[in-house]
Amino acid sequence: MMSGKNILWATVIGSHMWNMHREDSDVDVFCVFAYPTTILLMGYRPKSSFFVRFNGCDVHIHEIETYAHQLIKGNLNYILGTISDVVIVDSEIHKKFRELVLKNPFKGIYHSIRGMAIHNYKKYIKSGVDTSENRCNKILRVLQFGITLLKYGKYETKPFYNGTPDLVAEKINELDLAYADSKLPEKLPESEIRKLLYDVRMRYMWMTEDEK
Repeated sequence: MMSGKNILWATVIGSHMWNMHREDSDVDVFCVFAYPTTILLMGYRPKSSFFVRFNGCDVHIHEIETYAHQLIKGNLNYILGTISDVVIVDSEIHKKFRELVLKNPFKGIYHSIRGMAIHNYKKYIKSGVDTSENRCNKILRVLQFGITLLKYGKYETKPFYNGTPDLVAEKINELDLAYADSKLPEKLPESEIRKLLYDVRMRYMWMTEDEK
């Protein structure tokens, strides 16, 4: 699936990560890889993100530099792909990134969470396209994740049930208040992220014989 690339880790996100999957639920996989550093030093800039269907899974694949930049920006999906307890492929570098995220709760992720919530609220609920409990629960589980993080500094991916459109609106407001009151730092420590990225680049300087 990833010929010529070094797979660093792969985790399961989506409904399976939240323990809210059903028999017909898709399996969403988050995968991080590294190109051989020599390719980049030679001036090549190959594609850094992919989406593929593989063995019945929806696989979101990102090169380590793209991953690191999105982590610095506080992108929710990249945080979840780091801390998910459902690990398919593991590595020391994944453990280091995971430890870094878990030890440094930050409030800047609020912007990504709120953006997702507002987008889906307008797209599905306010428009009337899908106001089902299932749709509400998908939005609410992420809102509750953000509220818990902002209030208590904990990353908790817990299921959410009995969601309603009114509750979604209430939780968006609660998220806003939690952000305003939060004493957490705004960002993850960027220097530590870049140090880990540097370590990956040095480790994967060359393409192995099996990858040629």
